[in-house]
Amino acid sequence: MKSEELNIAFIELKDVAYRYAMSLLGQSAEAEDAVQDLYERLWRRRLLIRSGGFRALLMTSLRNLCLDRLREKERRRTYEPTDTPAEEPPTADKETTDIVKHLIEQLPTREREVIHLRDCEGWQFEDIAAVTGASEAAVRVALSRAREKIRDELSKIMDYGL
Repeated sequence: MKSEELNIAFIELKDVAYRYAMSLLGQSAEAEDAVQDLYERLWRRRLLIRSGGFRALLMTSLRNLCLDRLREKERRRTYEPTDTPAEEPPTADKETTDIVKHLIEQLPTREREVIHLRDCEGWQFEDIAAVTGASEAAVRVALSRAREKIRDELSKIMDYGL
């Protein structure tokens, strides 16, 4: 791939890549670093990259990089007790979005990334399957399970556990 083509592809996909990294890592600075690191790695290997399938290559590479960072973070994690007070149930409708975001963050990695790519980015199942390395059927199952978990937890919160 020529340098000009790669620059154009980077610019076209930078926002999508950032949002995807953000959905996996959960922190803005880490997501920016992951995208930057990946772009640097791909730039160094630009002569080996083909034009076709660049989007899938970028998203798959970004996914793997984010998962590696999460694993490394888990290895370094120290378990210290926290003295945070219990949260009170939300009372305003505008907080529903924050609750759903929090519930999505609590999902397993596969379900979290599938729901992000499908519902936030609007990707087709075949594209999600190509990025995640799963079959389309597995992607549909993961999406269904993720939505069901969010729906169940949201109804528990909204009904105050009743």
